[in-house]
Amino acid sequence: MADSNRFVNPYNFISLPNKKAKAYLDEDKHYGVIHYSITTKTPLFIPNSSNDNVFACKEADHKSYDFFSYTDLSNEKNVSGKYQEPVVPGSEMRGLIRNVYETLTDSCMGILNDDYPVKRISVAFNPGLLRIEEDGSLSLLKADSFRIDDDIYNPKKIDRYKDGDLIYFDTPKPEGKVNGKIHSFDKNKNNFNDHGYVLKWGFFINRRMKNAKNNYHAFKLSGDIVRNGLSKNEIKNKMNSIVTSYLEQPTVKPDDAKAYEAYKKQFELFLEGKREKYFPVNYSDKVKGLLSITPATFSKEVSSKSVADYAGVFAPCKDSLCPACDLFGKIGDNAKGSRIRFSDMYVEKHDSNKSYYVKDFVTIDNLSSPKISNVDFYLERPKNATFWTYDYYVSNNKVYAYTGILRGRKYYWHHHPESVRFNSNVEKTKLNKTIRPVKEGVTFKGELYFDGISKKQLNQLIYILNTGKDGLGLKLGMGKPLGLGSVTCSVSSVEERKIVLEDSQLNYGVSSYDYSNVTYESAGLSLYVKKEFEKIAGLKAVPKQYEICYPKTTSDNDHGFEWFQTNHNSKIARSREEMKIKLALPKILDNDISLPQTKVERKNRNNSRNNNFHNNGNRKYKNWNN
Repeated sequence: MADSNRFVNPYNFISLPNKKAKAYLDEDKHYGVIHYSITTKTPLFIPNSSNDNVFACKEADHKSYDFFSYTDLSNEKNVSGKYQEPVVPGSEMRGLIRNVYETLTDSCMGILNDDYPVKRISVAFNPGLLRIEEDGSLSLLKADSFRIDDDIYNPKKIDRYKDGDLIYFDTPKPEGKVNGKIHSFDKNKNNFNDHGYVLKWGFFINRRMKNAKNNYHAFKLSGDIVRNGLSKNEIKNKMNSIVTSYLEQPTVKPDDAKAYEAYKKQFELFLEGKREKYFPVNYSDKVKGLLSITPATFSKEVSSKSVADYAGVFAPCKDSLCPACDLFGKIGDNAKGSRIRFSDMYVEKHDSNKSYYVKDFVTIDNLSSPKISNVDFYLERPKNATFWTYDYYVSNNKVYAYTGILRGRKYYWHHHPESVRFNSNVEKTKLNKTIRPVKEGVTFKGELYFDGISKKQLNQLIYILNTGKDGLGLKLGMGKPLGLGSVTCSVSSVEERKIVLEDSQLNYGVSSYDYSNVTYESAGLSLYVKKEFEKIAGLKAVPKQYEICYPKTTSDNDHGFEWFQTNHNSKIARSREEMKIKLALPKILDNDISLPQTKVERKNRNNSRNNNFHNNGNRKYKNWNN
């Protein structure tokens, strides 16, 4: 019986060992081919990208794809009822096997980008002004923020101004404990006695929204230098990471996106020396040694390092090579060619093409992109920490700077085949796709050609391509969080080419390679990751009573962000010391790998006193898990 109160997150992480392995020194060389097959255990989908609307979907920005084949569909208006023979391209298998090979040989994480992780922080940032110095560096100075009165807005007037514009105004009188509002301003000094720099960034950018509050401000220099000697490139990269994270939100509104792009453009012009002397930003320097720059008062915090930096020694190889880069090759500095080649894979039985597919086409649920900002899932929890990010953690109400530790290599749990169902009532939107997946139980055959590799490397490849005999599966293609792409691999034969000198003549021959005794241990694979890999690769590792899905709540209209919202406290924290993370992602080898659903009580939204959670969530945290 299913447990409706708990769920298993679709992915988890295989831990990283303490050291990255070095390329093997074996000098023996082997040449030949591995014949192998994959069999789908759940539906599989790999897109034919020659046409992104092959099923003539009329919904705006909704994309639809056929399964991969070598048929050019670019001129097709609607392929419904027309079935191509499915093909698994060799490049897909190469990517899959390399990922597993990296894991099982303690190699580098070959695909890591230079993105800076971005995380929403509920603590307010401080107003500041950036200034370009004569040596090209940046200085950050404190500023006072004055709200521009809502009543003076009209579309024509506000459109005249850009982020960073210098405006003149009369110094507002304080309103209690907060700064007063600017009631009149202009680009010309006239008789005004003060000046500042326009910041148009803010929530509810859409002016037509009923009861919306304009959050336009003028930042006035207050004099004190917060930080100097800042790198333009570093500040630019951090700001770009923040703005990009907003633009990539699936639910971003056109007006919001326009405002984000406008701020980014003006910020870049400022760095090029084409704007005013100062430019408005918000900042935080509460953590010793760390400086965060952001456009908004309540915003996101960008990490001090890139994802590759946090990977440490497991970042992509640069100088000395790991076993995976030595075998599969690498580009760039210290480049090395690959010594293996994957053929395309074709269906084993040539029935009617229609028989390979689940149905003509199906619309699948939204597929989210990886959210490395979810530190409760992606980072190791520091000892005794009540809150943590990539750069600091909170323990005993104190903030400590540190370098976050990645949980490891991301893998997806296998769904039980009977749990993978396609809902015919899924609404077509720009956030999901319509596809034609191959059904469960279809077998594809292909080859892996090897050229001058060692016996150890050969046995390692054989083991990975034969994991199906141990009841293990791998994940291939799109839709892994939804249960798609579980396949088993099986080796049918290995042929080795040999050139032998006989009677003063060179003879070429092909012989069968005996792989019957190849095991995980005999192949020399990592003992550190063995248990974790075998568990998460197990086709039946997740108990049937748990639904495999992204975090969810018990509300009727579930929104995944609400789970993270409540996991990070349901109210705005006044300081970093008050921020909390309740639950972290269980480890693969934990006895209980499930998480509880969050109970969300729907209260009367007209009762503002009792509805802070929802109002704050909808206004400031609507994309908490992005």
